[in-house]
Amino acid sequence: MSEADKLWDESDDFFTSWNLKEIPFSESASSLGSNLDQVFTGRTQELRTIFHLLRGRERKRILVYGSVGIGKTAFILEVLGVLQRKSKDTLATYISLPFETDLATAALIALARHMPKDEWAQQLLNNMGLMSESTRKTKTKFEGKFAGFGGSIEAEAKPVNAPKFPTLTFQDLLERALENYSRVVIAIDDLDKQDPAKVRQLLHDAQGMLKGDAWFILTGHPSGLTRDLLISERGLFDLALEITALDQATTYQMLINYLASARIRETSKDETNPDAVHPFTLETARNLCAHSQGIPRWFNRIGSYVLLKAADLQAETITPEVFQQGLEYVSQKLRGQSELTPEDYYVLDLVLEKGVLSDENVTMDDLKRLKTQQFSQVLPILDKLIQFDLVRRLPTDKAAEYQGNPLLLPPSEQSDEEE
Repeated sequence: MSEADKLWDESDDFFTSWNLKEIPFSESASSLGSNLDQVFTGRTQELRTIFHLLRGRERKRILVYGSVGIGKTAFILEVLGVLQRKSKDTLATYISLPFETDLATAALIALARHMPKDEWAQQLLNNMGLMSESTRKTKTKFEGKFAGFGGSIEAEAKPVNAPKFPTLTFQDLLERALENYSRVVIAIDDLDKQDPAKVRQLLHDAQGMLKGDAWFILTGHPSGLTRDLLISERGLFDLALEITALDQATTYQMLINYLASARIRETSKDETNPDAVHPFTLETARNLCAHSQGIPRWFNRIGSYVLLKAADLQAETITPEVFQQGLEYVSQKLRGQSELTPEDYYVLDLVLEKGVLSDENVTMDDLKRLKTQQFSQVLPILDKLIQFDLVRRLPTDKAAEYQGNPLLLPPSEQSDEEE
């Protein structure tokens, strides 16, 4: 047995001692696959609102919006999963908006991927430089599964060769789909990753398609897509549904559900039973929920890195001391993202130092330090930091205000280990 084999077995034995077969946390809902149903928690009223709307015969256009990492993708995948299981006459499709792609082309890709037996649909995918369903099955290394909804890495990573008339092509394919289904639902995720001006243009160009015979669910966050902008954009949306932070009780139940999804042996899910949250203690389990502030991405990030740090320390349980070291590890990993430039770090450190950064409290010395002359020149960097979940724009009617991710430690508190 090699040394690597021994180390693997040691890791396996250690996680077994925690009654875990794997780390259950994931920052991306799309990577949860079939586990999504086991870990999805809360959002009862939001689900009820959408399901009532879906009982109608007339097609609707729905906007699901909320801050970065709030759980928009998990929410729409849960909705689509229920439709897939409960409404057999509905064709539910999903796509994360590919780079530099218009909405009609994105909708066309999503629909064609879910019509594997339609030769024309598969030919359209081939013509766009994407894998047809038959090719996808023979090239599993390119395959990604979004909770039962196929998504190719290839489609997300580079521009596609859009058809000459994507809206008309989509409408023709939609007619073919409606021959077999009474309803087609197209979910287009991550619209907010585009520049706001670009988003407005995308929506303007897609008016005809969005008002057609398919149901549409789009997602965005307030920094890129404000509720007022989207609702007022020629009345495109029938419902704007905000996804907000979970309360602490729901977050705690979500922790129990995540851990239960990875248990080797079934354990109690009683919130007062220490076994339900092991290897966390009841105290550190509640600490995790409090630090996450009810934001699923922060919850998953903390949970994952705390478990990794605890494993490195060979900790039988996650005590408050181990948990604190895990938080420091989270901060190190957040700040260590390779895509960030020195200029990005200058702005991030300024946000963390000030607590809240805005045009009203930035000084000339601050701008000089950032090698800029006015605050507007810093906005593109702040938008980038928002996308990397390092900064968030505060919901305020005042001038734009930006606050650092509370999981980040100020520069002065970073440990020597990070350096």
